[in-house]
Order: sequence, then structure tokens, then C-alpha cells
Amino acid sequence: MDLAPRETDPHEQAEWLTARERGTMFGFRLALGIMRLTGRTAARGLASMIALYYTLGSARVRRVLRDFHARARGERPGFWALYRHVRTFAHVVLDRFLLTEQNGDKFVITRDGNHHLTALHEAGAGALLMGAHHGSYEAMRLSAQQERFRINILGYFENARMVNELLQELNPTHSERVIALKPGDAKQMIRVKELLEQGELIAMAADRVGLNDKTIEVDFLGAPASFPTGPWILASVLRCPVYLTFGIYEAPNVYHLSCEPFVEQVKLPRQRRQEALRELVERYAARLEEKVRESPENWFNFYDFWAPRPKAARPAPALQSSQGSAAS
Repeated sequence: MDLAPRETDPHEQAEWLTARERGTMFGFRLALGIMRLTGRTAARGLASMIALYYTLGSARVRRVLRDFHARARGERPGFWALYRHVRTFAHVVLDRFLLTEQNGDKFVITRDGNHHLTALHEAGAGALLMGAHHGSYEAMRLSAQQERFRINILGYFENARMVNELLQELNPTHSERVIALKPGDAKQMIRVKELLEQGELIAMAADRVGLNDKTIEVDFLGAPASFPTGPWILASVLRCPVYLTFGIYEAPNVYHLSCEPFVEQVKLPRQRRQEALRELVERYAARLEEKVRESPENWFNFYDFWAPRPKAARPAPALQSSQGSAAS
């Protein structure tokens, strides 16, 4: 079984950043309407049909998910296993709409490590919450609102405009704690620093490589994969604690939230800057790998994660765009 990094299209790894949302958004709007009329069960049925359509229609997604499961589970899945993976994502996207409307009573939300967030809140201390496109941030956002934790989501959202517009329609306050990054925009970094000084939390993902991002290649699921260094450089500049957070979905209506300390302060000595960055990325990738092996169908990076680092990007199919860069 050949699991070496593929010498495929070098643009593919950055497709999430520039991909266009397709007609699936019409389907999700329809599912939302059905959910309001008849309930979540019927809407999940429509979301399952959307997932089937997308799995049948995207040979690229089938290929990259086969490779992913071969790495994560040691076996190449058949079509229906691939469909179940895409269906999991479709159900999580649908749940985002409910969670955005603050309909948390329809879900069972468990919390592991919540005392870390409570301690930060009581101390009025800010921190970075590093996650990944594995599971969903929306349950964490709702939980934070209920407990009055001030969590802001930082990331690139240009590839998910339709979804974010719909989320804004459902809850006009949705964008209040979303910090949208744009290349070369230093103002947002100033805002992030100010929020941390005010004792607020900044959540972001550290798994996807964007355009012009500097990267470090480390082992992930048995093969070299590129991870961005930007999140860790940002953490070193902000000089705040870093925690790892995940929101893992379990059918039909359970979200398992977790928070664990990662590093009290990121330090990048000038003499060994690259070495220190590599150590951080390796630790992050190792912990992410453990989470991914525990719940592989929560992996929502639907592109070749092990492809060579991209030099440019082009429009490409993107069911995954509904997850956004960090909201997810």
C-alpha cells in the first residue's frame, strides 16, 4: 500500500482558500426550511441526499478520502464508507445553523477540560485556543456564550461567504465575534492583541496552509505533511498561553468538547527559531493525529493534505467551504 505523499497538482492543498461554493448551498437552505417546518430529522435526510450527490459527483473527494482513511485506519474504504464521511460533514454543517440560532437544547454537549476556560475567565486572562478542521467550533461557541466565556473566531472566510451570510441571517450577532483575516491586514492583529489584553479568548485553526504561508513539514499519519507556522509565530508575538480545543461530533446529536493546555508561552529564540517552530508543529500534529485516529469521520479537510506545498491557487469544488477556516 503506497502512502507516500502524492506528486499531484501543487494547487490542490490551498484550494480551500479560493474555492467557490457550489449549488449545495441551495440544498442547505432548503434543508433549513424543512427543519423549521418538520424538525431536524427530516432536514438530516435531505442533508444526507446532498452528501450522496456530492460523493457521487466529486472523484477528487473520493480519492483524497480513500487516501486519508488508508492513513488513519490502515484500510482503503469502499464507496459507502466515503459517503458516510461526507454525510457526517453535511450533518455538522446543518447543525451549525441550529447552533447559530442558539437551539442548543436539541443537542447533548459534553465538556472535558472546561475548568481551564473557567480559570481563565475568573482570572480575566486571555489565551489562544488552537484547533483544527476536525469536528466543529459551533458547539464550542454556543457553550461559551452560555457560560459567558468571550471567545472570538480568527481565520480566513472568503471561501465561505454564502454560509457566513446565512449564519448572519439566522443570528445577527454571529459576526460580532468573528475576526476575518485578509492578506496584509495588520489592523486585525492589533485588534487580536487588544482582545487578549481585555481577557478574551481567540480561537483559530492551525492545520491548513494558505496562500504564501510559510510551512514546516512534519510527520502526520505516517507521511510528511505541511503545516503553517503562522499560528505559532502569532502566539509568540502575543505572549499568551495556548490551549488545544476540539469539538467532536457523534451521531445523532452529541458534541464532545475538549480543552487542554499546550504551552504557557510560545518562545522562539533567535538562535534556534526554526527548531523551536518545528518542535511546536510536531507536538501539535502528534496530538491532532491522536484525535483524528479516534474519530476519523470528523476530519473535514477534503483535499490532499499530503500534497506538495502550493505556489498558487485556483477555483475548485468545495463542499468543505461551509466549514470556513476556523469556525468550522
